[in-house]
Amino acid sequence: MSSSIKPPGSGGPKPVDPVGASKDAERSDRARAERFEEALEASRAPSTTAASSTSPVAGVAADLQAGRIDGATAIDRLVADVLNGPMAAGLDARARAALETHLRASLEDDPNLAALVRDLEG
Repeated sequence: MSSSIKPPGSGGPKPVDPVGASKDAERSDRARAERFEEALEASRAPSTTAASSTSPVAGVAADLQAGRIDGATAIDRLVADVLNGPMAAGLDARARAALETHLRASLEDDPNLAALVRDLEG
């Protein structure tokens, strides 16, 4: 059943200029693709900064592989790094203690994290 009620301005939709619209969309898509390619290349390129080669995680991994520390010490150093890092910088002592408790409980209670810890220790 059709209705004779028509919305205001019901002259139908206005025609779209398909040629102009596709050129704008093509330029936008091309610019987006170029930015994406630049980001990909930047992520693939080896980092030459000293900070990336001396990151706390890389240092812990190197010490662990070299046998200078054991798995428990590695976990302690990683937890300490989180507690002293920029994400926890604004926390007071009580909140830091709560964060440490939460991190250590997660490492013990989460089956996947606990398996990773066991791999470090074994």
